[in-house]
Amino acid sequence: MPVLSKSQFEHTVIKHDTIAKLKSLQRSSDGCNVHSSAETVICEFLDAVGYEEIAREFRKVREMCPVVVPRYSRPSWRS
Repeated sequence: MPVLSKSQFEHTVIKHDTIAKLKSLQRSSDGCNVHSSAETVICEFLDAVGYEEIAREFRKVREMCPVVVPRYSRPSWRS
């Protein structure tokens, strides 16, 4: 079994933590905010593994086209 360097070990832990967060979001019932939360998790992962520039540029794209959250999740009137 190969021995991981400290950096490789940290990246492995970060990877598993990121996957756990994304799986948790998959089980979430908060449909409107799940995608936004997943984007945050991915950007945090990129920052943690040394790809801050990619995360920064992605955040700029997101600012250009923010996710629109519906004002009401269902009609306010009775059916």
